Amino acid sequence: MNYAHSLCKNRQDTRYDLMAFEMPDHPSQLYIKRVIGLPGETIVVKDGRVYADGKKLRSDFVKGTMNSSGDGVYHVPEGHYFMMGDNRNNSFDSRFWKHKYVSVDAMKCHAHLRVYPFKRITNHL
Repeated sequence: MNYAHSLCKNRQDTRYDLMAFEMPDHPSQLYIKRVIGLPGETIVVKDGRVYADGKKLRSDFVKGTMNSSGDGVYHVPEGHYFMMGDNRNNSFDSRFWKHKYVSVDAMKCHAHLRVYPFKRITNHL
């Protein structure tokens, strides 16, 4: 068992958490994105907005106005998450992956410190 997994074994993943996870299309790569869609939800990305089961989601952490690239309807399977980056117009995330959803087993731990870009170093604790 790796160290990161043992630290996060009893975590509760919730919407808007920043998470480190194995990228579904390339499991050897770790990505950090925000949890947007929870297991069993229907996510709609349309006209620069994101909805979960018809409810408009927060966007105060999103950088800039989101374009329509990646607009669509996504049905999150049980035991999986739909992930999006905060820089939506330049984020390679669930909207664009071949395997769109991250399994709970691929989730490693919460991300608490941003170190790049350097001018935006922040602590998310």
